[in-house]
Amino acid sequence: MPSADTTSPQGSNGLSALFWDMAGTLLPFDPTTGRPGILPGCDDFLPELARNFRLFVTTGDTTGGARELLSGHGILRHFEAIYGDLFGPVGKPYGSILRQVGADPRRSLAIGDRLRADVPGDTGDLVTILINQDGNVLNAGMIAFLIGRLRRHADTFPAAFDTLFAGSEPDPEAREDQGVVRATRLTDGFLMRLWLYRHPALAEDRRVIVI
Repeated sequence: MPSADTTSPQGSNGLSALFWDMAGTLLPFDPTTGRPGILPGCDDFLPELARNFRLFVTTGDTTGGARELLSGHGILRHFEAIYGDLFGPVGKPYGSILRQVGADPRRSLAIGDRLRADVPGDTGDLVTILINQDGNVLNAGMIAFLIGRLRRHADTFPAAFDTLFAGSEPDPEAREDQGVVRATRLTDGFLMRLWLYRHPALAEDRRVIVI
């Protein structure tokens, strides 16, 4: 079972968690300097999200290295714990971590920037949000906005995804060679892509939202 480096008290809602990838997500790389910088809007929106979610960092970096980087960028204080050294053939062990912290995968989300690396490797009940695609760095406020939209559609995030997926049009830009077996796109205040990702190492398809 993954071990955590605890950094702060848990958030107000013990059943809901947000898992944040670090490199490329919380700390996207500046294409000009090649150095990581903080995701815009973190200082404003991480405290807002923490009112409803427990915030965790999940990364392939070492736990100590992640703590140092996040502290250096001034955002370590926002997170309850860091789970480092997460390597696997596909995805991350979010299901195991959720059981450890007592949170519900259907009311939790993973946020990352790489499809294969940031989907859940051990549960089909957790939706992944992919950000910072094609060199475009998102503002954290868009994640907060998307979560609000999803919550208005259903009580759980998989149910909200399924509702949106059923009511949207096919996405012609989805790539089957990446493992995306079904894909739609929808403008619901902003453009989002809804993908079902399949990998032979996973027993179930994974729900992915790309913004």
